[in-house]
Amino acid sequence: MPRKILSYTPITIPEVAELLSVKKDELTPLQLRVYSYVTTFSKLPAERAKKLVQELQEKFGLEPEEACQVVNICPRDVNELRAVLSGYKRLISSILFSDQKLSEIVQTIESYLREGVDAEQVQE
Repeated sequence: MPRKILSYTPITIPEVAELLSVKKDELTPLQLRVYSYVTTFSKLPAERAKKLVQELQEKFGLEPEEACQVVNICPRDVNELRAVLSGYKRLISSILFSDQKLSEIVQTIESYLREGVDAEQVQE
């Protein structure tokens, strides 16, 4: 019997890593490969990723799927961000988002990434 999807909530790569780490000893081989991938490519801790997704949605009006993808990739410049956003329903992101707004999004992402670097330097 096929499974029925009851709800759908997009989550970021760091959140997947956090969920899988809870039951790391019970993971199947496929789940272990996924865990290895998400721990390798997570650019933020799960809590900061959640906060960034929320901020991107509230402050800049991104859809949940868009915000999660932006957090997963963490684009470093406006052109990278434009490429990420152009793949969604907003076919022409340059019309919906001015260069100023795209620049603000990139600055917000960089501030979250910098927080992680600053925290690591304090611990050393």
